[in-house]
Amino acid sequence: MIKQIIKKIPFIKPIATKVKAHHEYSYDKNFFKKNYSHSSPTKAKIGYNMLLISHSLEKGMSNKNPRHFGVTKVDELIKLIRDYESYGNYENDFDFVNAINVLRNYARFYETKKWTDAKEYKKVSDFLKNYSKIKKMNVGSFVLAKKDFEKDATIDYSRFLASRHSVREFSTKRLDEKDLKKAIETAILSPSACNRQMIKVYYVSDSIKSKKVIDAAQGFGGFEKDTINTLVVTFDINANYFIGERNQGWFNAGLFSMNLVNALHSQGIGSCFCQFGNSAKQEEKLKKLLDIPSSERIAVIIATGYYCDRCTIPYSPRKSIDDIYRKR
Repeated sequence: MIKQIIKKIPFIKPIATKVKAHHEYSYDKNFFKKNYSHSSPTKAKIGYNMLLISHSLEKGMSNKNPRHFGVTKVDELIKLIRDYESYGNYENDFDFVNAINVLRNYARFYETKKWTDAKEYKKVSDFLKNYSKIKKMNVGSFVLAKKDFEKDATIDYSRFLASRHSVREFSTKRLDEKDLKKAIETAILSPSACNRQMIKVYYVSDSIKSKKVIDAAQGFGGFEKDTINTLVVTFDINANYFIGERNQGWFNAGLFSMNLVNALHSQGIGSCFCQFGNSAKQEEKLKKLLDIPSSERIAVIIATGYYCDRCTIPYSPRKSIDDIYRKR
């Protein structure tokens, strides 16, 4: 009763909002400092750094007018590989296999340019002698001809996007994991900051856990909750390399999630984004429930399921291009 009276005092709410905002932003800052790439080393952080440097070397191999490059980066990548190996069980890890193959391609690139006298080439060649059994992967650079994608790029993309709407009622048929994995494989093609691929998708197939996620999250009013298949999209702070990347995860999660729901739509699966605006305490509780690693943040929850034959949705009119487009 006293709490309700206090809440009605005009100046109390702004003060409470400021305190809560300070608490949440302090949590974000401390979470980033604890988990970003240059905090205490872990296998995951080393792996992300390997991807970052590997991608940088790939860009060097994509240069139209190349010259000697990557002198310091190959040193750093070799050191990271050795550090990564110290954690054990690495031979089939994507980050490790990718790094070895990038160094292989780097050496071949130098050979085609007849730069084999270069110190960096000799260092990489000597290092790779112990890694001949690591499986091969397509890395480096390749030539993309316009004719190679013209046919696939001629779909009426505007019409496809216009056909997708956020829906809040789904068929009672449970999501086929094969369909879900196919959509995720498509979303994996989304742009990713320096190819670090920091996004994870959790399918909450357990009905009890799914209900807890739905009850905790925001924006599920008006849903036929018994038909929802719940996806939780996260990003890993371990991938962030410097302070300026503190928002990179949200951006990458947005790119991935949009491609994911479009891929689902192409298979007759509807969806609706539910923003995750919960408190840090609530987020940690859900992470514990779903066994999500401590270095990940929940970006968005996606309600999904096969389309009903008919469903009612809001018009949700869009602004005109004049409201959005600016020329400077």
